[in-house]
Amino acid sequence: MTEPHEESLRSLLARGASALAVDVRDRDAPVTALVVASILVVFVVQAVTAVRLDAPIGVVTASVFVSEPVLAWLLSPLLHRDLPHLAANVVVLAFVGTVVEPHFRRRDYVAFLLAAAVLAGLGGYLSKAAFTVRPVTAYGASGLAYAVAGYALGLPVAGVSLDRDALSVYGVLDRTTPGERVAAVFGVAAAATVVADVATGPYLTFDWLNGAHAVGFLVGVWMTLVHRRGRRRDAVPA
Repeated sequence: MTEPHEESLRSLLARGASALAVDVRDRDAPVTALVVASILVVFVVQAVTAVRLDAPIGVVTASVFVSEPVLAWLLSPLLHRDLPHLAANVVVLAFVGTVVEPHFRRRDYVAFLLAAAVLAGLGGYLSKAAFTVRPVTAYGASGLAYAVAGYALGLPVAGVSLDRDALSVYGVLDRTTPGERVAAVFGVAAAATVVADVATGPYLTFDWLNGAHAVGFLVGVWMTLVHRRGRRRDAVPA
């Protein structure tokens, strides 16, 4: 026999899941959809090539950086070493990107993703190359995923002063949608992983930190601050 409080909890969770699904479904995010589709198409090509060569996807991908370095670096934000690597990045980018894209003008969002891809790729490369003389590869959509997560971190306080009321649970619930609240949780998780990566060792070595994650996250945080300043400027009477 089901207890009343268990039934209430299930009903609450069902309503929350339904509201979240509707919120995400109703958002217009064609750029995010195009990026995710491109990542999946590229991975299919990677997987088919790996099967034909009878080699792991990561090995085949690394070899492209040697044989076709220009092509490899151009495609680096879309390349992945295996299925878990792909799934983690696609899930975050697809969900959080869909939530945050409507907060941008279309061309601004494209510029944001391009900047995140370039800077995160550079950060991923330099964070490794600084500590080794060996050839370095850096690829994956994690820079994009961390960028949209970094932006989502500011959604609960977008457009309001950072006071006690703004940070209250009721204030956040009143200003945000279910999708924005979950996206912000991804932002908190991204911040925690970046801080943990930097704070834990081995320090100043090849395996110290993931520069793509850190730089991508910082690009997202920077963009949310830019939007915040813009909203405050627009709110000032002429």
